[in-house]
Amino acid sequence: MGALRTFVTGIAPEHLPAFLVGLLVAVGLPFLRPADRPPFVADRWAVTLLGVAAAVHVALPLGHHHGSYLLQAGFLLDGLAYALLAYFAYLGRGWRVGTALVVPATLVGYLVVVVRGGEDPDQLGIAIALMEIAAAGIALRGLPGWRIVGNIATATLVGVFGAIVWIGSFAAHTAADASSGAPAVASGHDHEHLGRAQAGVIMRPWTGPANPTAAQAKAAADLWTTTRRAMARYATVDDALTAGYAWPLGKHSGPDVHMENKAYRADGRQLDPDRPEMLVFSVANGRSVLLGVVFVMERAGEPGPDPGGPLTRWHAHNLCVSLYPPGIGIVTPYGGCPALSLSGTIPEMMHVWVAPNPAGPFSDSVDPAWSRAYLAEHGAAARNAES
Repeated sequence: MGALRTFVTGIAPEHLPAFLVGLLVAVGLPFLRPADRPPFVADRWAVTLLGVAAAVHVALPLGHHHGSYLLQAGFLLDGLAYALLAYFAYLGRGWRVGTALVVPATLVGYLVVVVRGGEDPDQLGIAIALMEIAAAGIALRGLPGWRIVGNIATATLVGVFGAIVWIGSFAAHTAADASSGAPAVASGHDHEHLGRAQAGVIMRPWTGPANPTAAQAKAAADLWTTTRRAMARYATVDDALTAGYAWPLGKHSGPDVHMENKAYRADGRQLDPDRPEMLVFSVANGRSVLLGVVFVMERAGEPGPDPGGPLTRWHAHNLCVSLYPPGIGIVTPYGGCPALSLSGTIPEMMHVWVAPNPAGPFSDSVDPAWSRAYLAEHGAAARNAES
């Protein structure tokens, strides 16, 4: 159930109709088989994979009421092409070459749209792409002399497609943060790329209006003001250490050093400006300056309060813990971890930047170059800061 919830959370709201249509088709197609010949396993798999891809592409315009007409036309044409290939696979003839040509063309088109920001690389898109790649692999393996080529092409398509979606998700997220000095407000495809593609960060989907109400805007401003006033006592890392905050493992300098107070992590309080679970400092050359705080929920899966609506967004991290080589990384766009590693999701968190972060007071990140410049201008000497 946890994997299913993660998958559904990773689907853009405008793609839900297509997901439901694809799910219905996926349930029904495996039972459809020709009566005039023995069912071939490859053909039956191809019918299901291509049929689901066709259904999803045809249904995608149902959720894109205000999208590009060219994009919607592309969805429909792709859907009709996959439907025709599924029909040929049902008949058991003439589908392999067509599939081997249509799938790469579809993936290239999808990646172009994703990179240009016209479509959200969510879990539905990734799942359908994997189905299409699997269908292309089955098709190539069945062509005379193409068995080895089919294996290599399938692995290559999975790796290249995943890498481009992964990198594109990070680039889109960074661009969204840097595009405005105001707090990022997620709407449609604006700021959901990382969350939807599951590349390490899960931004909790916001289902309300894109713009905050007057009450929500005031609540967000009050939270920032109260937090900034309360954090005036932490001028340097020395003050934080005295108050019970600790250095992160192996990191005593950097543009975004997160210091945690374990007592505050387990005090039962949520979003308390006087007792934030983490402080974020910029530290270098024997100087430090407080950038902001991180409020953290006690348990994974427990949603944090959002007084500011779309302004005060919480996010979590999907992590991969590996024993060989030792370390912690982030999940792939397919939602998984490398071999011989364990995956897990940490509790939700929200940043509040008391320094004038150009990305906004509630952004989930800070630009390292800006952090270093801010430290050079406002930093103070600290005994425990690395020289």
